[in-house]
Amino acid sequence: MGAEEISCGTGSDRFSRILKHMLTQRSYYPLYPPVEEVNMDYEKFQSFGQMPLTPDILIIPSELRYFVKDVAGCVCVNPGRLTKGQVGGTYGRLLIQHKATSEDGKRASPCLAAQVVKI
Repeated sequence: MGAEEISCGTGSDRFSRILKHMLTQRSYYPLYPPVEEVNMDYEKFQSFGQMPLTPDILIIPSELRYFVKDVAGCVCVNPGRLTKGQVGGTYGRLLIQHKATSEDGKRASPCLAAQVVKI
């Protein structure tokens, strides 16, 4: 997705912008039309590729550096890779406790603590 960006805003990093695109467009693949190299099954995409609502926690494994970020009220975690060749990599740990919606109506994150642990 990052390679397909034609404009980049300032003030946030690249991966946060990509995650914000996913969350605001409520799609696991928010590029339309898709890149020509991507085989897209539109019938399946309508059933399984959409996010009906913003998740509280989104786990996005990636080759990029591991992170934990709050993007648009969603805790986004890239745990990294468990192994990197012959050596240990990283994994994510979350402490979650469901909270009722706050009095002012804003989303409250259920994630009390998050960390990425190196092996």
